[in-house]
Amino acid sequence: MQSWRWQPDLMPLPHRHGDVELNLLLEGTVTYVHRDRFVQLAPNQLAIFWAAIPHQLIERDPACDFCILTIPLDLLLGWKLPPAFVQALLMGEFLVDADPTSAQIDFVQVPRWHMDLSNGRPAVPLKEMEARLWRWASTWNPAAVGARAVESESKAGIMAHHIVDRYAEPLTVDDVARAAGLHPNYAMTCFKQTFGMTILEYTQQYRVAQAQRLLVSTDSSVLDVAMRSGFGSLSAFYTAFRRYTGQTPRSVRQALTGV
Repeated sequence: MQSWRWQPDLMPLPHRHGDVELNLLLEGTVTYVHRDRFVQLAPNQLAIFWAAIPHQLIERDPACDFCILTIPLDLLLGWKLPPAFVQALLMGEFLVDADPTSAQIDFVQVPRWHMDLSNGRPAVPLKEMEARLWRWASTWNPAAVGARAVESESKAGIMAHHIVDRYAEPLTVDDVARAAGLHPNYAMTCFKQTFGMTILEYTQQYRVAQAQRLLVSTDSSVLDVAMRSGFGSLSAFYTAFRRYTGQTPRSVRQALTGV
């Protein structure tokens, strides 16, 4: 887990990593390119997104004051937040809380989280982050300002929903393309333009995310977790899991549950 309070550099290219990002702008404005749209953050609006989706900071005010915190995905999944909120994150949504009451608290609390984390004191901020996200998620409305929850009008969105609905089943590019009524070659181009990754990469990352959820929320065996997450073999599961998390399934479970 990491945190920064700074004036961030602009990104020449999109990047991605496996954590969840919490952003709070204290002063100024910043603009991201996230998936196929521009997202501008205003001061005191807490934002959260799964950073496995490519994102790029392209504009910022010269005087911006920006807090960025990363939360390991397996840790966030272990908090067992309301499923609709987590599902939106894993679908690649960039969620923004514009509630003015929460903003007053966030303005004080988020910089304090950064200070505690920077000084090697993670226990209290982690508890407070969990409670803050529970408060947000428990009242979260997919139609709220800043939350684009369902992209049903988009062909790429239809394909992503098909993957999310059927990730536990065998899936091919042809299957996913057929769900959106597209030729496989065009489907692959359309999907990558929107999500910044291939259909296969998205499918594997989503399956790994579900495996992380099962590892920290159930006592199922690693083999059972692999099968329930849509992997056809243990070897394929271990390869994908290590690729996207840098860890083994057992080490993730031990770190968060002690088992």
